[in-house]
Amino acid sequence: MSKRVKRLTAILLCCTCGQVTANDNATLVIHGGKNTLQDNIRAHLALNDIACDLSEAKLRGQLRGSDDKISEALRALGYYHGKWTLTKRREKRLAQDTEKSGLSTVTKPLQRLKKNDEIECWQLELALQPGPVTKIATLDVAIEGPGKNDAVFLDYLQKLPIKAGNNLRHSDYEDIKKEISQRARNAGYFDGKFSQHNLDINTDTNTAAITITYQSGARYLFGDITFGPSLLNDSLLVRYLPFQSNTPFEADKLITLQNNLVSSNYFASVSVDQDNPDASSGKVATYISTTPKKEYETTAGIGASTDTGPRLSYGLSNRRVNADGDTYQISSQYSPVLSNIGYQYSQPGTKPLTDKTVWSTGVQQKDTDTSESTSYRAEVALISLIDSGWVQTLSLKFLRENFEIANVDNTSTLLMPGLAYARSKANDRRYPTQGWRITTAVRGALDGVVSNVSLAQFELDGKIIFPLLGGRVISRGGLGITALDDFSELPASLRFFAGGDNSVRGFAYESLGPEDSAGEVIGGKHRLTGSIEYDHRVWGDFALATFYDAGNAFDTSDFTFYSSVGIGLRWFSPIGPIRVDFGFPLKDGGFRFHLSMGPDL
Repeated sequence: MSKRVKRLTAILLCCTCGQVTANDNATLVIHGGKNTLQDNIRAHLALNDIACDLSEAKLRGQLRGSDDKISEALRALGYYHGKWTLTKRREKRLAQDTEKSGLSTVTKPLQRLKKNDEIECWQLELALQPGPVTKIATLDVAIEGPGKNDAVFLDYLQKLPIKAGNNLRHSDYEDIKKEISQRARNAGYFDGKFSQHNLDINTDTNTAAITITYQSGARYLFGDITFGPSLLNDSLLVRYLPFQSNTPFEADKLITLQNNLVSSNYFASVSVDQDNPDASSGKVATYISTTPKKEYETTAGIGASTDTGPRLSYGLSNRRVNADGDTYQISSQYSPVLSNIGYQYSQPGTKPLTDKTVWSTGVQQKDTDTSESTSYRAEVALISLIDSGWVQTLSLKFLRENFEIANVDNTSTLLMPGLAYARSKANDRRYPTQGWRITTAVRGALDGVVSNVSLAQFELDGKIIFPLLGGRVISRGGLGITALDDFSELPASLRFFAGGDNSVRGFAYESLGPEDSAGEVIGGKHRLTGSIEYDHRVWGDFALATFYDAGNAFDTSDFTFYSSVGIGLRWFSPIGPIRVDFGFPLKDGGFRFHLSMGPDL
């Protein structure tokens, strides 16, 4: 055998020698005391690394100081009169599986142990009499100084984690001090200190008195706010600030500022640095440094649905047209049913994370079983988040559309002011088990004011999700109402149809609605649809679903009610939910396959 092989063999033997396995260590059995007390003693003694084959002399060394550790563990939970006896002995036990553990040179020299081989190991036994527990007799926690009436402290003092009469835990006392100190620093009380913090124990009466007094000192203010070199104007960046100079300091607002700037999509990295508090001015300066993202971003995608067929998409966006933070985006999509190309130019508003002005234009072609259309649009929209939490969109849209329905060609021109609101809430965007979404919009046009038809249109759509029997219920409903003087001038894109992946499943996309004298679907002035669905996870990210859909588009009282039932499979994939459904019309029979993608809310 070569020297190299001998050396490797020796190394392997050394690596596999020692205790039998990680599980074959000394055991500690505690008699007496509650589980929490026993766990604390085990944590203090830390005997998990005593090997079965440890010599008695080394074991005594390991146990040196154990009485002090047991006493400390008892006192930490309020036990000051504990008595105990710690004994040790050898016991026989069955070894754990050692096929992967190697050899033991002590219990069985140079021999591989197998599961259920008999070995000897140390067993430690602690006979414990914890004695009476100490109770908190008095608890006095107070804030003095300028912060005495600050909600930062008052909210905590009203909800202290302990009260008089509770069992004493030293950690509770320390936690109160830590929480007060942390709140003080977060709120800018940098000169605060404890003028009194006492934990007095009376071992005769087994009671404790806690006294904590914190002198807050003055609250510091935000000082100068400085932005480092950036490709964007400071006049834009300051609109992301959740605070201003000379307002009370709050550390959480520095985190909010950083999140705001990251969410702006302008920057690859953001650093918000708090300067040392300046005692002479009572202020804290802030310095913000940023690293920009690349100016241009491209996106490409592929998808499919039974409504539009396979589709390809491509987009190009400019994150930073100028120093004012304007952006633009070119987007395009192609599918056999719906194709479009559009340009969108956005200007950040007063609250740039939620408010913006959007200028857009585009061309769209649509070819369904009931209509063909080519539309040209130009629009300006003011988008803002109002105080109630709704996203408000105030818009003015020019639309010129060439369309063919039931072999009748027409062209309509409309100038439509509009107002829309949207709001949603979900406990999980990928797989919400509780949440809702509401969208509503109103638009209109006046004949002679650019438009060749007068109309008013209202839409309301809602969706709700809630848990049930380990799965979830998904219910949606939609309503559309139109008032106009000449229905034949209403473009295909503003007429109402039903049927499809997100309408009444079991029927083709936009195949339901009022018909002309030849039986051709021409769409309606109004629509009413609804659905209720139940899905339940059956394996990993897969779920089975069952549903009932109903509704139609209609004109007046001539309403034909269509409904369907079905079953489906859901895959909550990394790119979003993918749905496969089989819809069975209750009136006409047969079935229709549906494939769709997209978030639930």
